Amino acid sequence: MKRKAAAVSPGEKHDQEPSPKSIKDDDREGEEEIDEDDVCPICQNLLYNPVITRCNHTLCESCMAHWADASITSQMTIVGLEDEAPILLPHEIETRCPMCRSSTTASVDGSRASKLASQYPSTYHARKADEQMIDESQAVETLTLYIGNTHNHIRNEDTESKNKHEWKFFIRTSRNDLIEEVQIFLHPTFRNPRIIQQWPPFEVRRLGWGTFDIYANVILKVGYSWLSSEAEDANDGGEKGLLPLKWLLVFDGQGSQGRCRLKVKKEKEGQEAEIAAQREEVRRLWNRQRERDPDYVQPAD
Repeated sequence: MKRKAAAVSPGEKHDQEPSPKSIKDDDREGEEEIDEDDVCPICQNLLYNPVITRCNHTLCESCMAHWADASITSQMTIVGLEDEAPILLPHEIETRCPMCRSSTTASVDGSRASKLASQYPSTYHARKADEQMIDESQAVETLTLYIGNTHNHIRNEDTESKNKHEWKFFIRTSRNDLIEEVQIFLHPTFRNPRIIQQWPPFEVRRLGWGTFDIYANVILKVGYSWLSSEAEDANDGGEKGLLPLKWLLVFDGQGSQGRCRLKVKKEKEGQEAEIAAQREEVRRLWNRQRERDPDYVQPAD
């Protein structure tokens, strides 16, 4: 089955403003009939820069980047403390497929793209212009996040003390320039168990005797949001700006860490000023209430 799509030049105007990814269906000269198999199941337009998933779904690269959900729960991989973050494109990150919700990655189908460009030259050219408009207004970027702890077994001369473990909890990211702050929540038996850090390194060092879950929130800067089902709205008004994390301390060997490869979306430029003003007002209130962290131990040189 085929549908008709009109070739629309980038500068052409319409009585009604189309959405960035719409293709006008009318009887205008230059229309091309598009086979249903060549239509993206997400945006319902001609496939542009198609990618194919491991679960055998084909869609636009931008649709995969924007709609595939990266889950912390399924994404967490335990890696060595020396692991370094590779540079990945959005479609290369393990995500839930927008079509079937199974865990998958995608690869660019270059031969399919060439075939589509040759078969539908006018429509494909119009789709290219549409995608460029979208890229200018919002973009998806990748971020690798590490969460974990180092560990050192110590001798304690105080025989009554049970604190035999020196540990350092940390959160590291490949894009610290996108992070507004990290909130860390320790066990309530610690003094000042709630710690807020606005600059890297995002870490807390303590002495203790047993393991427990450490909770943390990673908050993005104005204009960015997490593309993850676990993301929440930040208290300062940022939609999907807060990513909650949990880590169980590891006292085996030198410690351990988990790695997550995630995606963040940059919002439209016009929205940033309004969001920034809201966040700044809330931040002023927070700063009046914040307390210093008296339990911080300066790392040894």
